[in-house]
Amino acid sequence: MKILIILITFLIVLPTSAQVTGSTPSGRLLPKKQIEKQTENPKGNSAPQIVIMEPSLNNLNEAELNQTSIIVRGRIVDNSQIISVMINNTKATLLNDNNFFATIPLSDGMNNIKVEAVNSAGIKGESVFRIINKVDSFAPTVTIVEPSVTRGIKVIRKSEVTVVKGYALDPSGVLEVKVNNQRASVSDNGEFSVELYLKMGDNPIVVQAIDSYFNTRTDTFTILRKLEDIITVGRYVALVIGINSYEGYWRPLKTAVNDATEIADILKSEYHFAEVHTLINEEATRRNIIEKFEWLTSNITPDDNLLIFYAGHGQFYKGLNKGYWVPYDAKTNSIADYISNNDVKTFLGGIPSKHTLLITDACFAGDIFRGGETEKIPFDPSDMSRYYKEVYRKPSRLAITSGGIEEVMDAGKENHSIFTYYLLKALKENPNKYMDASQLFNDFKVAVTNNSDQTPILQAVKETNDEGGMFIFVKRDE
Repeated sequence: MKILIILITFLIVLPTSAQVTGSTPSGRLLPKKQIEKQTENPKGNSAPQIVIMEPSLNNLNEAELNQTSIIVRGRIVDNSQIISVMINNTKATLLNDNNFFATIPLSDGMNNIKVEAVNSAGIKGESVFRIINKVDSFAPTVTIVEPSVTRGIKVIRKSEVTVVKGYALDPSGVLEVKVNNQRASVSDNGEFSVELYLKMGDNPIVVQAIDSYFNTRTDTFTILRKLEDIITVGRYVALVIGINSYEGYWRPLKTAVNDATEIADILKSEYHFAEVHTLINEEATRRNIIEKFEWLTSNITPDDNLLIFYAGHGQFYKGLNKGYWVPYDAKTNSIADYISNNDVKTFLGGIPSKHTLLITDACFAGDIFRGGETEKIPFDPSDMSRYYKEVYRKPSRLAITSGGIEEVMDAGKENHSIFTYYLLKALKENPNKYMDASQLFNDFKVAVTNNSDQTPILQAVKETNDEGGMFIFVKRDE
């Protein structure tokens, strides 16, 4: 009975001739390769296994991050050759040992990451994990501390160099701060600073702070650098001396006092002179003149501009080969009563002004220029702002004299000496906001020379700390 049951079971599971030979139900045979595809499952054709090495995942197959992108690294376990690895539609770099990596961008919130590997048999394996990403999308806060900035109002600076300081703060950390594309130094507490050179006119200032996630905050303001502010950074001070009333050996003069008083008036009324000190006639003693020079030495600052005008007698002592001013109280022809050009020159070098211009309308005044001509910055009419800035930047000690080592005329026109008449005419008729000493001199020199026997001189005074700059007159706005 047992034998009969076994025999019946064997006959039931025995394949038909069509199944064994690969024939179709109609009796036709299948090609051999098609039979293998349907029936064979050779070793190595299982799906590739993907092992994620980076990022580190928790038990829920998740990782929490706070960044804009991630590097996914892993390894493929498969007996066949791996032909491609794709991560969220990004082709990964596949190494010889079946390791792979790719950089994948992340968005804020939940990011599903799918890794797909395909082997040479065309079989695909995949691994899926999630990144919970909290991306910092907020830019740093920027506070400008220096200069003091008010929204919509231009900051005015007189100096050529300015410092921009402030704070850039961000919870994720500040990567860098740039001011006008110049990288600023940034401390651990977010304080930054940078030095900038300013040009004439408007200087747009752009401050950019970038955090670790490349969020950028931009703040802008404008620093205005006006030529007038640069030139008038210090005071304009004048000392004007005029003497007519000589006695004793020295004959009285006719025009010196009128020359001095009108020079003082025009400097106060038409030009930017904050202080004009005068010594007229009996005020202009030797002692008073020296004491006023001493006062200037103590009260003039390195930013100030000083003009000294002297109209009176001058003397030249051949035995000593020196020239002198003759003060009001000089009664004799003795140098004991005079002020030597050497003394004046000493004060020109000692008074700590930015620019000093000495104008003397006296005989033998040119003796102040002992030592020959000096170098000066060439005049450039094509770029006046740059020229004025350059000549103002460098200190100067200049003198304009009514003549050389010679006698000059007291008489002239309209109760002025010929020299001061044309000097005043040039100052009055000047149509420009700015006029330097050389422009003034060139405006009236020819007229003096053509109408007298004297030749005015403009030159730097040697050994008085002149560096080639130029005294600049600034006309008042009407």
